[in-house]
Amino acid sequence: MKSLFRVLAVIVYLCGSSGWAAEVKGLFETEVIAKSQRPEDIEVAIKEAMTIVLQRVLSGSDVLDDPVAKTALAQARFYVKQHQYSLVEKTSDASGQARVMRVLFDETRLLNLLSTGRLGIWSEIRPETLLWLVVDEQGKRRFFKPELMPSLEHAISRAAKQQGLPLIFPLLDLEERAQIAVHDVLSAYPEQLLDISGRYDVVSILAGRVARQADCWQADWAFYFDGGVQQWSNSCGTLHEALLSGMRGVYTRLSHYYGVKPDILERGMMMLNIAGIAGMNDITRVTRHIESLPMVKSVAWLSVRDGFNRYRINYEGDFSVFRHALGSGGVLEPMGSVGVGSGELSSDELSFRLLPMR
Repeated sequence: MKSLFRVLAVIVYLCGSSGWAAEVKGLFETEVIAKSQRPEDIEVAIKEAMTIVLQRVLSGSDVLDDPVAKTALAQARFYVKQHQYSLVEKTSDASGQARVMRVLFDETRLLNLLSTGRLGIWSEIRPETLLWLVVDEQGKRRFFKPELMPSLEHAISRAAKQQGLPLIFPLLDLEERAQIAVHDVLSAYPEQLLDISGRYDVVSILAGRVARQADCWQADWAFYFDGGVQQWSNSCGTLHEALLSGMRGVYTRLSHYYGVKPDILERGMMMLNIAGIAGMNDITRVTRHIESLPMVKSVAWLSVRDGFNRYRINYEGDFSVFRHALGSGGVLEPMGSVGVGSGELSSDELSFRLLPMR
């Protein structure tokens, strides 16, 4: 786990559960259906489990076509640390032989293999995504509310878990309902949606609509991240397929951004100057942002000078990529070549300004 600022360790511990970055547990563990306990059916189930794990830790396009991913699939049994069946049969199976099987892979052994490939790996520290979902059913459109739609909440949780995505949902309290309506989520003009979302201090927002058709579900999605928007739809299918299409779109975008290629990374140290920090809330917000970046290995606060809070950061990877990552997410903006005391920046120094919360 990345180091925290020493002076803020207790504060970050107390606030960590409500921040926009979360530590996702169980990335190398999943459940699949084994048709029976015959060796050939176990082999198929383990490969299915490996497919799920690869698609939630690797970043890049067509990850299953990567030679190293193909090796992991072909040798999936070798990387199994533990597998266990449920004690009751799958109720939807007429033969009575199918079982839910939990598969846990050896994280260290599998990562050693994956790090030899060309694809990045996304760590367990991941930004929370705010999900605005509209349910379109029997001609009526309404906001998804977990406490009123437990079966849909379970389906969303399952799809998000499959991709290793931490989600949060809007409160939709009286204050919020007075400011936003269903059409704001579905509109091609997202200003109101993004404005209301500012209260949640997240860097990624997923807006979607799931519509029940005669015998299937169809979904449309819009994903807001890093100042841009991406949109996609899925063809009619099961509810799980409709929801999973949304989660996979989010995963693809975020994993491309946050995934790190571990075996070719250079190590570096740089000085970071941050202007505009006015109190402990600002410091906590900056801390969360820096600590969430996979390239960051350690952070140390040094001093306050001429209106700048100064930090020493050890990082892995390309300096220009790291500079861009610091300026992502609407937390910090670069200040060009302005250094402490209006002096020139050195080659291993950056200055940023803290942006106000939206």
